[in-house]
Amino acid sequence: MEFNENESLMYEHEDPYEKRINKGNIVFFCLVLCFCLIIGLGTVMNILSRDREFSESENRVLASFPKLTLSSIADGSFMKSFETYMADQFIMRDSLISAKTYFDRLSGKKEENGVYIGEDGFLIEKQSPYSKKKVKALTKSINTFMKKYPNVNKMVAISPNASYVYSDKLPKNVEVSDQYNQLTKIMNSLEGKNYRFLNVSKALLEAKKKHQVFYKTDHHWTTRGAAAVFKAIADKWGLNSGKVKYNFLTVSGDFEGTLASKTGIHDVKDKVEICLPKNSKGSYVVAIESQEKKTATLFDSEKLGQKNKYEVFLGGNYDKVVIDTVSSSKNTLLIIKDSYANCLIPMLTPYFARIVVVDPRYMTDSIHTVMDEYSFSHVLFLYNLNTFLQDTSLESAMK
Repeated sequence: MEFNENESLMYEHEDPYEKRINKGNIVFFCLVLCFCLIIGLGTVMNILSRDREFSESENRVLASFPKLTLSSIADGSFMKSFETYMADQFIMRDSLISAKTYFDRLSGKKEENGVYIGEDGFLIEKQSPYSKKKVKALTKSINTFMKKYPNVNKMVAISPNASYVYSDKLPKNVEVSDQYNQLTKIMNSLEGKNYRFLNVSKALLEAKKKHQVFYKTDHHWTTRGAAAVFKAIADKWGLNSGKVKYNFLTVSGDFEGTLASKTGIHDVKDKVEICLPKNSKGSYVVAIESQEKKTATLFDSEKLGQKNKYEVFLGGNYDKVVIDTVSSSKNTLLIIKDSYANCLIPMLTPYFARIVVVDPRYMTDSIHTVMDEYSFSHVLFLYNLNTFLQDTSLESAMK
């Protein structure tokens, strides 16, 4: 039987490449459809759900719905704010952040949102850039401040961060600046005739041999790290700390700090300890003026039921806290600090009749106003290096 050319074409097999294209289009269509359904469902759920004011997992305030005005539409600020609002309030935000981090880690990524993913569960905050100009301006302000109070015993203590103390836990091939060298430069910029400068790096490295001195999931030092720094401060000031005995008490075993929140990594939980001088119950009264609150403790146990358990120390950060103690000492102390100081402050209470704590980040008055209000025998600047390098409030508060 003979077939003409047209008839023979009817019996040829279908092209397998064309089949693969068709199947690929079907799969792609299904994926797009699923994605649209997820986004659509999330949008509907967002509309029906109430806005959240605070993210426990990220430990920050979330954006609220922006105010709609003609000017905000015209300059584009409304849409920009609305995008931030939608990103913050998306109902599956926390799950998506964790999923992204999971796939980033599978791909070998060693940094997430400004945090290094280190060894042995350590999450290590990146260093703040060192600005010679900024350091010069800040140290000049400190020098001017110190000269104004020549009869006060003064000290500046600045701590390196975990990237220096636990450099052995950093991911391979990660290069970080030498914070010890940076602290030495800061020391050289300060005029030591009127006060002491304390580089606490050696104290932390020595304590590291026995204890964990920085949290794995948070940027703060642990209470054991703070205790090593307290000992260095006490020795420098001749406080004879050996006469007072201290108790370390574990108050939480499931702390996940700010670095866990930033990265979405929840593999490790930290232990939180508090340090108390023995027989210190009822030995001081704590007044938080902005809260109109007085208490007989430096610890807020209610914070242990919340995400940021580090706030168990002082209950968080405030503009000014006044601690009156039953110490027989006639000395009084002003602490100018960031949040690193919070867990160290209880250790100082046996040595001063009054301790006033100010955090320039929350102050509206100047530090000079506080100096005029009280009579101090000692002043301590206590900061971590990252805050010292990037925050502008300290310089402003000393003007």
